[in-house]
Amino acid sequence: MKELLEWLIPTLASAYAVYTFTAIGSTIVERSGILNLAIDGLFVLSSSLAYTYAIYFSIALQPGTLATFLSVVFTAITTALLYSAYTTLNTVLPVSQGAVGLSFMFVGYGLGAIVGNLGRVSFSLYRVRVEYIGVAQSGAIFVYLLVVLVVAVVHLVLYKLKLGVLVRAVGEDPRLVGQTGISVVRARFLSGLVSGMLIGLGGALFTLWRVGGWSQGQGLNHGWLGYAISIAGWRYPPLIAIVSVFFSLAYVLLPYLQSAGLPVEVSTSAPYAISIAAMVVVSITHRKSVTLLDPKSLGRAFFIEEQA
Repeated sequence: MKELLEWLIPTLASAYAVYTFTAIGSTIVERSGILNLAIDGLFVLSSSLAYTYAIYFSIALQPGTLATFLSVVFTAITTALLYSAYTTLNTVLPVSQGAVGLSFMFVGYGLGAIVGNLGRVSFSLYRVRVEYIGVAQSGAIFVYLLVVLVVAVVHLVLYKLKLGVLVRAVGEDPRLVGQTGISVVRARFLSGLVSGMLIGLGGALFTLWRVGGWSQGQGLNHGWLGYAISIAGWRYPPLIAIVSVFFSLAYVLLPYLQSAGLPVEVSTSAPYAISIAAMVVVSITHRKSVTLLDPKSLGRAFFIEEQA
């Protein structure tokens, strides 16, 4: 039992950080009224960006903590800019949010493959060593505390500060907000920046900590897991932090399920089956709380000309 806990605490920390950051990022953008169908493609892209940035920074500087740290930071920045473009396009163009979201998702898949293979070519040429993130059992406690702190800050901003209230108001009725003279585009642009930063952080930690490397198609469907956690947590940060524990635990225990004799097909599909079950439960029960209701404008077309 002791050996299991010594393995589980740091291993769970990596999955918990990845999925909670991704879920919180998805929550912010959807609270602004943007349906986040692009999440999986951009998660895949951020996973590839982290690997390639890590190689380039290791070449330019030297393998070590600084190169790894900079690759995480630049991945978060790049994904933030892409997400802000995504939220802006969903506001200024008179097109379906679903169409834009799915387009971004597939673009993310393609760019992820290109970026990751660029990093692989550079690695083959320079044979540089990449230092991946490693956290011992004692350090994992600080990771949990950091994740909870981020969740608390996001919750404070969304529900207590004027900026967060504005973002949620845009998610409820962007036309009404636009009529008051407040820029809906700017509000969604800012939500995209913060959301992209958190999702990019999740993708970077997935590659540089959770997996410790990159392969073709890496990160595929893990963005959807973060999305499912967001929905199962009613897009409410404190609940997301709790729900993410169970999703992350189910994912990291996959090897034990397989070693216990459970078929690989069943064990690997378990987290996604849990996601579907959780979303069904949420769809039935979440309407009982006003705080946990979906934003009224979520997924509805709105573009800048409607503010005139």
